[in-house]
Formats: sequence, C-alpha cells, structure tokens
Amino acid sequence: MSTSPSGIRAGIVIELLFLTWISFPVGANAQMQDLYPDFFQLAKPATLSVTAFGGGFGSESYGNLQEGVQLDQSITRYIGVVGRVTGYQLWLTDSSASLLAPGAAGKGHQPRLNFIRGLGGAQLTPYPGTTICVLGGHDAGDSTGAIVETDFSSWLFAHTRHPLNFSFSVTYDDQTHITSSEIDLRPILFSSETYLVTGGGGGAIYGGGTIKGAVGQGGPDLGVYLRKYGVGFALQAGYGNAGGFGQLTITKQWTFQE
Repeated sequence: MSTSPSGIRAGIVIELLFLTWISFPVGANAQMQDLYPDFFQLAKPATLSVTAFGGGFGSESYGNLQEGVQLDQSITRYIGVVGRVTGYQLWLTDSSASLLAPGAAGKGHQPRLNFIRGLGGAQLTPYPGTTICVLGGHDAGDSTGAIVETDFSSWLFAHTRHPLNFSFSVTYDDQTHITSSEIDLRPILFSSETYLVTGGGGGAIYGGGTIKGAVGQGGPDLGVYLRKYGVGFALQAGYGNAGGFGQLTITKQWTFQE
C-alpha cells in the first residue's frame, strides 16, 4: 500500500470521475446509450459473488493476520455494490514500527492490536475486465478511525496468451492520517481448464500522519488459482523499511445467479 503523492492523486481522480458519472446530465442520455447500452437496465440475471479470504504478513519489525468476507452484488451491467468486513490481528516486535499501528498513538507501545474494519460502497465496470470500487467505512477495536478506500483493477492484453492484470489501491485512515497505497502487475504465466498461474511483482508505500517521508516494501509474487474449486493462493516476498518480509493470501469464491 502506498502513500505516494501520485497514488493519492490517482485515488482523487477516480473519485471525481465517479461523481461526474453519477451526475451526468439527463440531456446526454442518447450519447450514454451509444457508449453504454442499457446503462439503466437491471442486470438479468443479477449476480452475487461471495469471497472469503485470509492470510498473514510477517517481517522483522511487525506481522499481522487478517481474515474476512466480501460481497459483490450486481445491479446493472456497469454498476454494483460491495460490502467487506475484515478482522486484523497485528503484532509489533519493534516499537519504532508502531507508527504503522492503528490506535497506537497516545496509548504507548502495545505488542498486539486487534480491530475489525467494515467497508461498503459502489463498484463500477466502465470497460470489460476493468473495475473501480469507491468504499467508505469505519474501524472498531484498537482502531476506531474512519476509512476511505479506492480500488482499481484492469486486465490488459486480454486476448493474448499472457494477459496482464494491473491493480492499485489507495486507503486513507482519518484516525492516524496515514495514507497507504499499493500497486501490482501480474501477468498470467500459464493457463489451463483447471488452473492458472500468475507471476509478477508489487510494492506498498505508507506516508502521512506521524510518518516522516514514506516507508514501504516490495518484491516479486506468485499466484495459483484453481478454477474448479474457486480457490486462489498468492505468495509475495521482498524487502522494505521493516526488513525482509513474506506474505500469503488465500481466497475462496462462490458465485450465485439470481
């Protein structure tokens, strides 16, 4: 996750595009119908996706476990709603890393922090294979901040042998005033009827609040997705301000047509 100025600007631009979209003048309906046919027609059938996820991050200075569930409900071909609940358990082995710890300010050093984060908002699909989510919500527990998040994901070169996924996420915490961003590039290395393998790399940057400058980490990653079971595994390792790190994420998805 990155707090670089470019990441912050990208998040703001996406939110402005979203606001422009929903306030589009009625008189431009004909042009919208040409660009986005049946824009206001309800999706038939509607689709509900349920994704359970969990994983862990470990470094020389801190580590965390996280688990949660996300619901994606389509409304039209281009608009949907998203809800996500995530639980976090954060362990600190180096008190200097507490700047990254939600709720640590004013409480002294705490070796473990536990909190839950609930987010909800809109999901836009402006182009096949491209999604934009604008979310807002709140933390509860050792973190109590209001959260704003923008997520972007797009598949490039979709009709080639090795499609490339480009994604980034920008999150702002109103309690710590820390902005975090991450960016990932993951091409499909191999694909079959039963599974696909992705490889690539990504990075995360944090800044703002009591963090001086910017800190973060990055490195290569590898992913495997089992089509039959809807299960994915992603592993990343690398180096950053907290020293060497490793991260594992597991996802399981169910899709229902209504």
